[in-house]
Amino acid sequence: MYCYVYDEALQDRRFERELAQIETRLTDLGIAGKIARLALFRDPNELIRDEIRSGVTTVVAVGNDTTLRRVLDAIGDRKTVVALLPIGPQGAMTELLGMPVGVAACDVLSARIIEELDLGEVNGKRFLQSVHIDHGDFVVHHGKAYTMTPQRKATVEVRNFASPDDAGMQSPVDGRLSFIIRLPRFSLFNKKVDIGIVPFSEMEIMYETNVTALVDGERLDGKQFVFRVIPRALRLVTGKSRKF
Repeated sequence: MYCYVYDEALQDRRFERELAQIETRLTDLGIAGKIARLALFRDPNELIRDEIRSGVTTVVAVGNDTTLRRVLDAIGDRKTVVALLPIGPQGAMTELLGMPVGVAACDVLSARIIEELDLGEVNGKRFLQSVHIDHGDFVVHHGKAYTMTPQRKATVEVRNFASPDDAGMQSPVDGRLSFIIRLPRFSLFNKKVDIGIVPFSEMEIMYETNVTALVDGERLDGKQFVFRVIPRALRLVTGKSRKF
């Protein structure tokens, strides 16, 4: 039983024709289901959880990366199958998951190739792709293995997926996250960036002052960020051209 969660941006009339084509194709494929529309006045977590309690086994985020993240937040630790049906302007997850945009995604959804993917977690908040943290002075505690304090201000990123440009560097099915540190290095004539990558399952990053972390694009402020990987926590529909 399917539930299609429409992003609130799809209320714009310019999407009417494409949505009608998608709904027709889903009916032809025998995978039509209930449509739930996200709106500012209703808690999306409540909406999606109500559908799961009523028997829905597959929740499809119709929209973009933001729509998918909101669905994942609502799913929590349930083993409900999740999918992204891309429509409108897209982010990185469309390419990473191998999902074509628009009506062509219906056939990929119907093929139902399901992968069990790892999720990351920071301060109890789950993420699928990555966490980016602003510059600041910090200390990294990598379990009992070591403690690291950079000598220069650095940008920090924790990834579950690689970006589309460096697919293969990180994988959401290996039971690990990747800690990526970028340290600017200035010379007389130019600026270079030193990059280090460390795979891990648990890690703590502590800052001297409050900084902003972008968790799959969503803001999270704090001084202390505790990361861990949750292996095979998500059942997600992917296409054959996925980047992992």
